[in-house]
Amino acid sequence: MHKRKDEIQDIYQSSDRDFEDDFIPKVAQEIIEDRQRDLRRSQIASFFFGSLVLVLSVALVAVVIRDFLSERKISQKVRIPETPYIPRYSLPLDALWVMDYQQAAAQAEADEKPGPKPLSVKWVKNAAYHIIMGQQALAVNEPKQALEHFQKAVEIYPDIEGLHRAVGILYLRREEYALAAQHLEKALAEKEEPDVVNNLAVAYIGTEEYDKAEKLLKRLLELEPENPGCHKNLATLYRKMKLDDKACFHFEKYIDLQPNDLDTMQTYALYLAKLRRWKEAADFLTKLTQQVTDVAPVYFLLAQVQVQNGQQEKALAALKRGIQLTDPELALAWMRRDEFDKVRGAVDFKNLIDQLEIASVSLEKPGAAQRPGETRTNPPPAGQ
Repeated sequence: MHKRKDEIQDIYQSSDRDFEDDFIPKVAQEIIEDRQRDLRRSQIASFFFGSLVLVLSVALVAVVIRDFLSERKISQKVRIPETPYIPRYSLPLDALWVMDYQQAAAQAEADEKPGPKPLSVKWVKNAAYHIIMGQQALAVNEPKQALEHFQKAVEIYPDIEGLHRAVGILYLRREEYALAAQHLEKALAEKEEPDVVNNLAVAYIGTEEYDKAEKLLKRLLELEPENPGCHKNLATLYRKMKLDDKACFHFEKYIDLQPNDLDTMQTYALYLAKLRRWKEAADFLTKLTQQVTDVAPVYFLLAQVQVQNGQQEKALAALKRGIQLTDPELALAWMRRDEFDKVRGAVDFKNLIDQLEIASVSLEKPGAAQRPGETRTNPPPAGQ
């Protein structure tokens, strides 16, 4: 009994033990650090896999959108009809049948004698084939083939309307004036159009039927008083008819309407010089040099005219300017013309000749180059 009592008492005896510590759970520091490391690894893995999933999602969406757009483009391309390749001419879709008809057309023409044909499906289609092919030949600038096709169409149906105008113009370009006149007369009978009137007049000038040409050109003036081509053709016609005053009038009228036509201006100046209308030629050329400052023949021609007018200083000034615009050899060729005999003894003229001869010799040496800005323009033959 005593022992039991003692044992009970020992329970409540005071000692150095901390009973609070016995009931507070204690975790080792190493375990805490391990758990923290595990947590960080888990966070890093979650971030990596989350980013990977996001990137894959964006890539998948991009692929889907691309495939969707590609399907739309392909479907659109399928819906667009493709134009078949044409080896010779680019024909409109409604005229593609002529490519398959080419052999049939050749066979039909080989089986028949030349000449007009009856109004039948076979020959209407044959004529249509040649008309379409002729138009396409013109479109690609093949006038020879165009004329061949149009000729065959006209041969099938000589009275066909709307084709003689084109045939006449093609003959006119080839300077076959008689044939051009035949077709343009038929075109004019179909319908009076200014270009048909003008072209037929040109054909008559070519065949030297001047009265017919004059009548047509006067009619064209009634239709279009300011038509430049009409005035130019009248000037040409009256030159051939030796009606110089009328020719000059229409030359000047044309130049007023077409002030940039340098070739016609030079032709008119030469025409005035040939007529020995020196004063008119000098006035015209002086005015021309105010607009055209870099064409050597204009200045040489002005010098010739001023020599004839007795204007030696003006002639030499024009010569100096002309020499600046061409090479020495051509300048010497101009200055050796008979028109300069009146000033050949002048000191200034001799000096110019000497300078040109020296320059010409130096240019003949190997390695000599043409002066910058020079133009080689041959002088017209004497007597123009």
